[in-house]
Amino acid sequence: MPELETSQEAPLRREPRSPRGRISFASIGCKANQEEMECLVSRLADAGYVVVPFGAPADWTVVNTCTVTGAGDSDSRQAVRRAARLNPEGRLIVTGCLAQRDPATLAALPGVDWVVGNGEKPYLAQYILDAEPERRAARVLVGADPTVKAFPDYGAARDGRRTRATLKVQDGCDEHCTFCVIPEVRGRSRSRPLDDVLRQAERLVASGYREVMLTGINTALWGADADGPRELGELLFALAEVPGLARIRLNSLEPQLVTDRWLELMARSRRVCQHLHLPLQSGDDRVLRRMNRRYSCADYAALVARVRAWMPDCAIGADLLVGFPGETEAQFEETCRFVEEQRLAYLHVFSYSPRPGTAAPKLGAEVPAAEKARRSARLRAVGVRLRAQFAQSQLGSRQQILVEAPSGGDGWQGLTGNYLRVRFSDPRTALGGTMVEVRLESLDPRGMIRGQVIAGDATSPASEERV
Repeated sequence: MPELETSQEAPLRREPRSPRGRISFASIGCKANQEEMECLVSRLADAGYVVVPFGAPADWTVVNTCTVTGAGDSDSRQAVRRAARLNPEGRLIVTGCLAQRDPATLAALPGVDWVVGNGEKPYLAQYILDAEPERRAARVLVGADPTVKAFPDYGAARDGRRTRATLKVQDGCDEHCTFCVIPEVRGRSRSRPLDDVLRQAERLVASGYREVMLTGINTALWGADADGPRELGELLFALAEVPGLARIRLNSLEPQLVTDRWLELMARSRRVCQHLHLPLQSGDDRVLRRMNRRYSCADYAALVARVRAWMPDCAIGADLLVGFPGETEAQFEETCRFVEEQRLAYLHVFSYSPRPGTAAPKLGAEVPAAEKARRSARLRAVGVRLRAQFAQSQLGSRQQILVEAPSGGDGWQGLTGNYLRVRFSDPRTALGGTMVEVRLESLDPRGMIRGQVIAGDATSPASEERV
């Protein structure tokens, strides 16, 4: 594997003029995984590969795995088995977090050619181009330290039908929550250099994307490992100056790391979306302490109040982990009460599953599976109600919509800056990728907002103001 001193992937050495073959991809888990595969897809499409849907006949298949939960493990193994079954003559690469944690098990699965760790993942495009024609026993390319030395680049080949792109600006995590295996499989926090982030954003805009969502394993740590003092606000300011970039959206931010400077920028900028995903995990302080989360419920509530002081209509979402070892019924009820009290816009609910090498299984009695399922269903119902309440609170407002592809026979649809999906009718035939102003008028029984376009032309990239 080449050693790189910068965050850029080594340039591909071959630029074939004709297609090399067919390749398909499956990515399980987080948005960081998805972004890595999008980069690989575009790089190999540049090199002459034809990208086909996962499961279609292909010469190569890449499965990017997840291990954050037991369900992630199971889904990953199922995807590997399916790829081998549907393409017995094709070559199969398994990479990602489960590949980093348990390479031997994956290498033993029928049909697997390579198992590639997270530290080696940025070089996958070159590995594929350099592959020898003959097949051999499964090769395991998994280093002991998964900390990335490089960030994969986007290529020029992009799917122009889309409007929103994901851009990974950080990898790894320096937190050590007792339930989480991510520091083991992703390594230490590493920031993508500012000039590299801007170059990737410009490339995405040139490909037709109007919104970029910044992602990472712990995005709020961007800049913490830089030689000089840097923090996420500096990155947001710089991205807001990229011509043609209509919107910047943040992914999950650890609550204890959010600063008032970021909130002020979000409130004042027309480009940074008023949408924050703040993982909570539990609404009970005793459970948070056992999780080794570095905030209390009072801290979280104070942050929510600060966000609302700056941005009354900001969408605030949260992750919740149900059934942590020793979680009592009273503690779960406290979580339900707390999230309703905070008037969160939506919830992502997960059931706890023990992860190898973590401390959590020793911290309390295991909650029975049936009870975890019951609590998860209850909390998801709370989330549905909160989402509807937030949508209802926005009716009557005028919002900028980034228009996506036509919604079948049901007109157009798109997202507001505060993360509401809206459908509306308009006779124009070329609205995809433009910004239009819509009045939010009603909420249908399925929870979809219906809107009415306000008279005026769709906003062009050149006419948008910067920060």
